[in-house]
Amino acid sequence: MQNPKTLIELPSDLPSFEAAMNGLGRVPLVLYQSLEQAASKVATFREAECPGERLDDGLAATLIRFHVKRFLDSKGINAQLDEDWSMEKLPFLGISFHYNGYHVRILKGPSGNLPGCGTSEKKIRFYGQIPSMYLVGKTPQRTTANLLLLWDFDLNYGLSGLWLALPAVGAASSDNVSAFWCEPIPHPSEGLTGITPPTAPPDDDLGGMLVPITEEERKIK
Repeated sequence: MQNPKTLIELPSDLPSFEAAMNGLGRVPLVLYQSLEQAASKVATFREAECPGERLDDGLAATLIRFHVKRFLDSKGINAQLDEDWSMEKLPFLGISFHYNGYHVRILKGPSGNLPGCGTSEKKIRFYGQIPSMYLVGKTPQRTTANLLLLWDFDLNYGLSGLWLALPAVGAASSDNVSAFWCEPIPHPSEGLTGITPPTAPPDDDLGGMLVPITEEERKIK
């Protein structure tokens, strides 16, 4: 569990960590695969271009996002890149998608700590569990919870771990954000008591992934 002082009591209408993990099914396995592969590519880039040096944080995170999105696209996950970016926000920009009622946002979270939202009203609303609309086929649906999938590098640009969080309150600084819970996601090889271990994705990929509803489609509805 990360930052116990920031945790808020979980209301009855939001999922526990175990319920969220079960609701995500085999998605955590695919996310582990994508981030481990992407981190490996970042490490390879560092060794080829500037061996022994630290990469710029913005460059390293951008490379991660590029490779993760390509991997998720190849698995049928319609992942979207953050649009409200600036050079200052670059290391902490994310990728998001909808699945099984959840809006999942992938962000860099050093040691599993929730990053701040900066000036992004969209992220502040996300942290505050404001629902959003997405499509199942052509049918609009409302999200049931917003989840953060946090990742971080180790010293050699390997993947140090993944954490799943249910944010509660957004703020500009990471010192002022709060969560209902934030727990490490076990590596697929480890499993977790009380949570069904994810199975390897079949060859027909994750075609059940969902796409966000567009502004034009809202007007049509």
